Amino acid sequence: MAKVTVTAFIEEEIKEGLKDLADVERRSMSQMMAVLIERAVLEAREQGKISDPNKQDK
Repeated sequence: MAKVTVTAFIEEEIKEGLKDLADVERRSMSQMMAVLIERAVLEAREQGKISDPNKQDK
C-alpha cells in the first residue's frame, strides 16, 4: 500500500503530549500519529462504525 501525506491542525498542548508519547514508545511523531490513526480506524471497523473494505458481503 502506498503511503500518503495527511495534514492536521492540533492544539500545541496535544502536540506536546504526542511528542511525549512518541518518546516513551521510541517512535517518531509521524510514526506515532500513524499508529494512533490506524488503531482508531481498526477500532471503528470492529465496532461497525465504518465499513471494512476487506470484507465483502455476498
